[in-house]
Amino acid sequence: MNRESKIVAAGQQNESNADHQMPSWREVFLYFLFLGFVNIGGPVAQITMMFNHMVEKRQWLSKDRFVKIMAFCHMLPGPEALQLAIYVGYLKRKVWGGILAGLTFILPGAAVMIILSWLYVKYGQLPQVTNALYVLKPAVLGIIAAGIIKLGGAAIRNFFLALLFIGAFVGMRFAGINFLLILLIAGLLNLIVDQGSPLLKKATLTMPAMIGGIGVLLPLSDSRLFQIAWLFLKTGLLSFGGAYASLVFVQRGAVAQYHWLSDGQLLDGVALSVATPGPFMLFTTFVGYLVSGVAGAVLATFFVFFPSFVFVLGGVHYVEKVRENRALQAFLAGVSAAVVGVIAVVSLDLIPEALVDWPAVGIAIAAFVLIAFLKRDVALVAIGAMLGGVVYATIRSLA
Repeated sequence: MNRESKIVAAGQQNESNADHQMPSWREVFLYFLFLGFVNIGGPVAQITMMFNHMVEKRQWLSKDRFVKIMAFCHMLPGPEALQLAIYVGYLKRKVWGGILAGLTFILPGAAVMIILSWLYVKYGQLPQVTNALYVLKPAVLGIIAAGIIKLGGAAIRNFFLALLFIGAFVGMRFAGINFLLILLIAGLLNLIVDQGSPLLKKATLTMPAMIGGIGVLLPLSDSRLFQIAWLFLKTGLLSFGGAYASLVFVQRGAVAQYHWLSDGQLLDGVALSVATPGPFMLFTTFVGYLVSGVAGAVLATFFVFFPSFVFVLGGVHYVEKVRENRALQAFLAGVSAAVVGVIAVVSLDLIPEALVDWPAVGIAIAAFVLIAFLKRDVALVAIGAMLGGVVYATIRSLA
């Protein structure tokens, strides 16, 4: 064996050893608790941080294993970074390790979000708070726009998927078609195009059963807490396309359907979630608090994240089978392309609340350019916007 072959073999052996490392319960708990306090900046920043820690520094996983896990998590609805944490916790300490990793990833940020929600309700109308959010909200809109570009680049891989994206945007924006129906149609159309028309009959036979199964779960009560639980369970179950897709469900449910809060208040919650540790979807905790206090916040948080635990812990043994299922991949590809369109529609609804004047437009463009073109860290942009808001609020209070 020549020298180059020995080096390659040694590298492969090291990677294999990394995959089989079994850290102690204490290591797992302390690491994910630490991550729960520092994972600021949204899913892209969180996943980058986790790669740096898990692959490069702690060597819990090989690069190849990390990439495969991420491919699985990207197929699931809900927050990819949380699902990655649950998956790695499971690999290192089985089911309870996965649960522990997920909870410690969520709980610090959820606690901070409940405190911020209380402060927002109590002091949100103060000029200092309004001035701080004046800078943060347009920056968040720029971050979301950059996220849409990134998601679009990954999801729209051919001409037909581009047509599905355009169709989803037009159908939701101008025809008022329910976005869940749009996602279902897009998935089926791409499945038919990719796999052939014989699958149409099979899909139409199974669809009534799927709809009937969902129908059993339809809300049977008009209570506010039940409505919160149902809305956020749907969000966690069906937000394909990652955390940004959850905006669609919450905006359409909490704002458009139930009128629990305004688009401006929703954007305030998103701004706070970007600026605090934890999954991006913790803005759902803020919405739950505004609707029904601490009970609403707890319900929203539990139900929006519960499906991620079920999907990951239940699907961990089927990763390779799922990834190699061409029909499922085709359906999800169609759904993902349509998700980009519906997220764009919801983002347009948020623009009037964030871009109130030309300086706000400039802030949004600056945040977008920094992330989309200059490849700056989302966390740093979010922290910079926070500090800018504090400085702006201080200057306005002294003026």
